[in-house]
Amino acid sequence: MTQDSLSFDQLPGAVMSLTALVKELSREVCELRGQLAALSENSKQSVNFIGIDRACSILGKAKSTIYALAREGKLPAYKDPGDKEWKFIEDELVNVVKGNKSVSKIQSFEDMEANLRKGTRPRNWAK
Repeated sequence: MTQDSLSFDQLPGAVMSLTALVKELSREVCELRGQLAALSENSKQSVNFIGIDRACSILGKAKSTIYALAREGKLPAYKDPGDKEWKFIEDELVNVVKGNKSVSKIQSFEDMEANLRKGTRPRNWAK
């Protein structure tokens, strides 16, 4: 027997750990299949590249910020070898905006009113 062999008492734990690993791998394979299907659908469509000006209007950022994000790989951008200009795909930029969407912190009128009433007692104005 080799050093990697298990004792009879260790088998249940090894089986449980392998089962968990197989489940995780199965989930990852399903996720990758979904991504591949999405990529194949996207590749069937023609890709329209946009320039920096349109990217600025979509993202609401300055050119220098967009260039920096593209260089850092934080923004999907493309550049042909030898070209100076970055190109962008509009749908990808829209997805970035959707992905970075935050929940509004502005309270509704009812929430503000409830917060104002919290901890206050009604005063007896009639004296």
